[in-house]
Amino acid sequence: MDSDEELLDDTWITEIENEEKDYNNFYKEENTFIETVFIYINSENKIYYIKKDNIFLQNKSLDKEELIFLIKKNQKYNNNKHKLISILQYNIDLAPQDLNLYLKNSDNFNFLSIKTDLSELKWDDTINLFKDLNTLYIIYYENQKKKNNNTKKVYINRSKRKKSRRKR
Repeated sequence: MDSDEELLDDTWITEIENEEKDYNNFYKEENTFIETVFIYINSENKIYYIKKDNIFLQNKSLDKEELIFLIKKNQKYNNNKHKLISILQYNIDLAPQDLNLYLKNSDNFNFLSIKTDLSELKWDDTINLFKDLNTLYIIYYENQKKKNNNTKKVYINRSKRKKSRRKR
């Protein structure tokens, strides 16, 4: 019986799992939610309001319809309509083996991308330690109020020519 217990001894597995717990934060995991930051810029090019919200992802992505809904829903602030300027996606997709290189020189890595069209946004798996940094930035600019044009509109009518009679 002692030989059977020695064959089935699995304490080494639990020891490895306990040692591995310290490193769980450095393995990639699927993103389930992201932070969304709405930035409002006034006509003087100054940020005057920032709004944050968490959005749950389905299959690591935000589909086009939900993105459009978010943009439209947050377009108004303080009874002012704003124009969408930019959509920025910040996704840290750093591989665990590259973490040391990143810590030595972070300038060699760029995780920010500018989105030029309204389409589905996908987030790559992220090291668990950096998951909270994945963000979607939506930047709005305050619409200029239209000034009333006080210039009077002038209409030019064509006058009919009078036919002159020939003298006979």
